[in-house]
Amino acid sequence: MKKITILLIALLTLINVINAQWTAVNTGLPNSGTNTDVESFAAISTNLFAATSTGVYLTNNSGVSWAGVNSGITNTDIEALEAIGTNLFAATGNGIFKSADNGTSWTAFSTGLNTSMGTSVYALYAMGNNLFAGTEAGISLSVSPYTSWTAANTGLPTSDVYAFVQKGQDLYAAVTLSGIDKTSNNGTSWTNVNTGLPSPYNSDFESLAVINQNIFAGDLGTGVYTSSNNGTNWTAVNTGLSNLHVHALAVSGTNLFAGTDGGVFVTANYGASWTAVNTGLTCLNVQSLKVFGTNLYAGTRDGVFKAALNAIIGINDLQNKNMQVNIFPNPCNDVLQISGNEFKWAQVEIYNAMGVWVLKTEITGSTNVIDISNLSQGIYVIKLNGVNWTAQEKLIKE
Repeated sequence: MKKITILLIALLTLINVINAQWTAVNTGLPNSGTNTDVESFAAISTNLFAATSTGVYLTNNSGVSWAGVNSGITNTDIEALEAIGTNLFAATGNGIFKSADNGTSWTAFSTGLNTSMGTSVYALYAMGNNLFAGTEAGISLSVSPYTSWTAANTGLPTSDVYAFVQKGQDLYAAVTLSGIDKTSNNGTSWTNVNTGLPSPYNSDFESLAVINQNIFAGDLGTGVYTSSNNGTNWTAVNTGLSNLHVHALAVSGTNLFAGTDGGVFVTANYGASWTAVNTGLTCLNVQSLKVFGTNLYAGTRDGVFKAALNAIIGINDLQNKNMQVNIFPNPCNDVLQISGNEFKWAQVEIYNAMGVWVLKTEITGSTNVIDISNLSQGIYVIKLNGVNWTAQEKLIKE
């Protein structure tokens, strides 16, 4: 039986937090990482794509090397990337492009976009099979097979849209001159949800995230805000966040990362307190963040940096010193059991040796059985994300 004692892991992980290390992973990016503005990431299987100011770049080896994949893109100022299945979409300074072959070739995909205020597209977001685009003139929607766009702007001003996030059946958007808006009908109509946020004329929200019942919004100037009631009310959560220019938010379990003009910060208590994790991050102007496999990637003004998640995420349930998680048998065959003395809920993620996610499920109760018969023999990492705690262990499949 393999037993994990949360307290011991907590102490080891807190040491790792203090010594968190970032590594530049820029080989193959333009200008060897100098002045390479990385605005966004997207992933398809083991492929990670980066949106830069000079085009789309691909790595299939966790950032060891990158290669440009821009054939057919006529404007290589890439603002955002999004993937649905095997389709990859790129938002540029001149419309949207689509690729179905991992970026080997691209075709223009802008029919129906509202370009009355300009041709730049700032955000893309997949909600099921629906693809939303944030443009200079509001929001547009495309559905499979993704050949054209229709306006989805009722209730919104004609202005820039920089970010989206889904919570349940609702979609939230960060809209210039409006703040945060919500739709419950796939963009047919929108409602403003701004109570507690700064005036839309004095704010610039460019990032959104969701953890459980909490929505988070990052502003360029006043930091991070959260709502636990679907946007009805918002509260600033900036204790420890020493730089309030927030460009990006990313989630791993119940941990929230913020990319700012002062580097990367992490909170494990829904924003009640933040900790800087910047050792080795030589460029603190962080434009984008992406959790991919067992790593966190940061897109900066000077290229891409990578950090192992287990080096920057602490185990946060230190008050419960007697909590234990049992993962057994290990090595295992087709069935894995997970139990704990005070289990309520946890998300289980399993990654292969390349850091690629291969299984995700949720568990509740004291004892849980997970079918892993579809996994090949080999070495994996199993990660449990509970409410304010995380556990991670090597798993051997025989």
